[in-house]
Amino acid sequence: MLMIWRWSLLSSLIVAASMAGPSGYASAQNRTIAPALRSNDLEALLWPAGARQAADHHGAVLTPAALRGRIAVVSFVAPDCSIVCVVRTMDLDKVARALPDRLRRRVAFLAVSLSDAPVENGSLRTFGEGVVGADTPLHFVATDPARSAAIAAMLRYPWGHRPEPPPQILLFDRQGGIAMAYGGERLDQPRLAEDIAVLDTFAQGLDAPPG
Repeated sequence: MLMIWRWSLLSSLIVAASMAGPSGYASAQNRTIAPALRSNDLEALLWPAGARQAADHHGAVLTPAALRGRIAVVSFVAPDCSIVCVVRTMDLDKVARALPDRLRRRVAFLAVSLSDAPVENGSLRTFGEGVVGADTPLHFVATDPARSAAIAAMLRYPWGHRPEPPPQILLFDRQGGIAMAYGGERLDQPRLAEDIAVLDTFAQGLDAPPG
């Protein structure tokens, strides 16, 4: 059974970063159990500059309201990132496809592009479809340079490492609270799938009893 503690988003990300090795990547087994003190961690991460919507690589609009009530898995990509980022994206796609249909409908898989130059949805779509196919359950989300910089600052990710994006994969509960932070060159796919299934039982988020 997953044990739950309340913690801040910032604290969880600092711990995840501290577990990384000299290259900036943590072991694939590293996962930080770190739910948040507030309920809007997902919104704070995706919309740190005050924007209230974003579009995925197919042009579908994502808003805070559209993501409420759903588990969210967030990773980071760049159209010109290295094989490490590509493999991590492929691993995440495999987890998304393997979830039971009923559960998958309650989970949003977001691959957020971070770049110091504007990223067009067309180039992000080419990247996503080239890596995991046009039918992927992942939503590739472009950000502008200001929002990318704000997200990188929140993650405490050295901007000089671009175009390689942050290695973290973040798991949010159905009320937008941070539940888990994973780091590593390879994703522990069974562990993420197990954590998603457990987190789904907390319909009102980790502040409320499961049921």
